[in-house]
Amino acid sequence: MNFFRKYRIPIIVGLFVLGALAYFSFSAGKGVERIPAGRYLLEVTGPVQRGITGVGQWFNSIWRHYFALVQASEENDRLKKELAALKQRTVDRDELELANRRLKKLLEFKKDLDFPMVAAEVVGTDPSAQFKTVIINKGATDGVQPLMPVVCAQGAVGRVVWSSPHYAKLLLLIDPNSGVDVLVQRSRARGVVEGAADGELRLKYVIHTEDVRLGDKVLTSGAAGVYPKGVLVGTVSDVRQGPGGVFQIVQIDPAVDFGRLEEVLVLLHRRQLDQ
Repeated sequence: MNFFRKYRIPIIVGLFVLGALAYFSFSAGKGVERIPAGRYLLEVTGPVQRGITGVGQWFNSIWRHYFALVQASEENDRLKKELAALKQRTVDRDELELANRRLKKLLEFKKDLDFPMVAAEVVGTDPSAQFKTVIINKGATDGVQPLMPVVCAQGAVGRVVWSSPHYAKLLLLIDPNSGVDVLVQRSRARGVVEGAADGELRLKYVIHTEDVRLGDKVLTSGAAGVYPKGVLVGTVSDVRQGPGGVFQIVQIDPAVDFGRLEEVLVLLHRRQLDQ
């Protein structure tokens, strides 16, 4: 009873509206405009019906907008996935093209060397900083043995220090423990190239009377039996007189970019003194 007293006006109005709507529904086919009471009710309830219709249209518009947003979000996600896949295909294509170029250079270089050899990929580096070494994916089952020289299309890389059945470790030319007998292409001056701590190469034991100039090409001499003769080692980048004036201090820029080494050739021969 208290509830009815508190909300009697809204309840009465609501009942009136519901009754009017029911009346119009019942009288729809009888020509409501012909009934005097119907015209009065139409005038009173028209705004209410218009409001109800407007609210319904508003909810319908919100619902359509929601579904449009959902569809747009799904379409956006689909386009993002397609774009990512397209970018990856582009990267894969570029990588394949670069790999083909490197392999082509490697095969051309291989034709110039009259040695049996096996191609390999660099698959890892030594985690320790003590030695400059890399791991390749060919080993003893492929004929790879310690002391075998390793080259790439740019020039001398290093030598094998040990091998397992399917992998091998290479000591790079830039390691201080590495040494190769070489000659200067232009003047035929001889010496030994060793790695330096800064990643460069040093040409040692070159007498001060030898003619060595900036830009000279340095090649393997073949004298020590590890490398064949004529493999490019690097280019002279600095020449100075050493202490005492007996030997020259010659710095060489390596022909190989060891930081980007990916494919190599292992020459399947060993030093004569080990055979």
